[in-house]
Amino acid sequence: MSAREQGMSPWVRPLALLAEVLLIGVLVCVAALPLLTALPAAAAGAVLLRELVDDGRTPTVRRFAVLLGRAVRDPVAVFVPVVLLVVGALDVLALLGGLPGASVLGPVIGLALAAVVLVLLRTAARWNPGDRWAVLLAEPSRDWVGYAYLVVALVVAALVVAQAPAFAIVVPGLLVFAAVAVERR
Repeated sequence: MSAREQGMSPWVRPLALLAEVLLIGVLVCVAALPLLTALPAAAAGAVLLRELVDDGRTPTVRRFAVLLGRAVRDPVAVFVPVVLLVVGALDVLALLGGLPGASVLGPVIGLALAAVVLVLLRTAARWNPGDRWAVLLAEPSRDWVGYAYLVVALVVAALVVAQAPAFAIVVPGLLVFAAVAVERR
């Protein structure tokens, strides 16, 4: 227990933890808005969460910016979201354009893109400063139960945002939190 935590009353620490996790969620959301930086933003958020849990280190905007800068330095971190965005946009255009077989191929490609997002989320949860994205992406996790947990987290996040759109601001951080929890279990 840190010196800061020793002076807190028993009910304040859980609220402080909630506030710190929500701060990470907002930071991840804002940094991921350009979509090209979604993977590095998730990775920086994951590192902040691990530091919070392991060392009791309070997350700061400055630390997040440093981690985000380190994650963006590797061009693969920006290239992969661009490819995912292009393939997704082409899939939507093909569906809207009346491509023959679109009723079958559309959902298949959509599920494949969702699977790639899950792999990227788990990869971001494993990233540490200095890691190369190509190496991490070449060795995806083979823990199928963990992927099932993340699917449930994605569904719950989608339902929450559908019911209360204001929560869209913290949902990216909560998904990173779920990914880190899955990696840690």
